[in-house]
Amino acid sequence: MIEKIAGILDKETFINLLDEKINSEDNTFTLATIDIDNFEAVNSYYGEVVGDEVIKKIASILKQNIKDKDALCRSNKDEFNLLFSNTTSDTGYIMMEEIRRHIDENTFHIGGRKKEISIKISAGISNYPKDAKNAVELIRAADSALFRAKREGKNKVCVAASENMVQKSNYFTKTQLERLAELSKKTEKTEAFLMREALDDLFEKYSK
Repeated sequence: MIEKIAGILDKETFINLLDEKINSEDNTFTLATIDIDNFEAVNSYYGEVVGDEVIKKIASILKQNIKDKDALCRSNKDEFNLLFSNTTSDTGYIMMEEIRRHIDENTFHIGGRKKEISIKISAGISNYPKDAKNAVELIRAADSALFRAKREGKNKVCVAASENMVQKSNYFTKTQLERLAELSKKTEKTEAFLMREALDDLFEKYSK
């Protein structure tokens, strides 16, 4: 069992935070329950030391892709909860899918191994107040969506209710995309998260 990871809330503190959010003036927020796919197989094949490093790597990536008002909790050995503040189901799904895709498309040096390891995650999404009226119901709804993601083949994100997602396309040069991919892997931030940071800087620059 690995030690408590710095900057990550325990389950009780996280649930208290959910209750505070529900009782505050925040209109809406999204909860994600994340589970490392086939983690027991990773432990069996590579050993528990590497398994612990996999958990730390996923925790690090999750932390790098949330904002100051968001929160991260380790709710079980290989399971996490993310709170995306001020988000609808659509936005929460998109942000979680960006993280899943980043992990899926990269391999990672773990535990000093020479070869990189492939890691996959699944996640379930629920939204307050759309899917629940209290913290317990919200977690249950996200867990149910996670169960569906696992049942449908893993390495995917499912929402508590059907949502119509709108995807917007942008066009960049090959060199720009390659540099963005390199920066994404170096910083452990998703490419979309880096793009949003750049847009925020632009908005701040030209709003003055």
